[in-house]
Amino acid sequence: MQVLVIARVKAGISIDRVLPLVSAEAAQVWEFCTVEQIRQMYYIADMSGAVMLWEGESVESVTQETQKLPMVKEGILTCEVLPLKSYTGYASLFVKK
Repeated sequence: MQVLVIARVKAGISIDRVLPLVSAEAAQVWEFCTVEQIRQMYYIADMSGAVMLWEGESVESVTQETQKLPMVKEGILTCEVLPLKSYTGYASLFVKK
């Protein structure tokens, strides 16, 4: 199943707490990418966090995997985990009126 994860830096966290973990965070994300758990990843434009498209067995399994991210472990990031399903709205284009 595909799952959207929105990871945001918690309010009040200083950049001084974030910067030391950037390399470790990138290394963990790379590991998830190499085993095709994370399919796509983007920064949020204001750099307040990231958006990731995950592949997983369930929302719960993806949630467990996000707990392995160093910035989540250190209480710097919060992750919103949203299950996705295919968009079916295109079917309305073909309904006879």
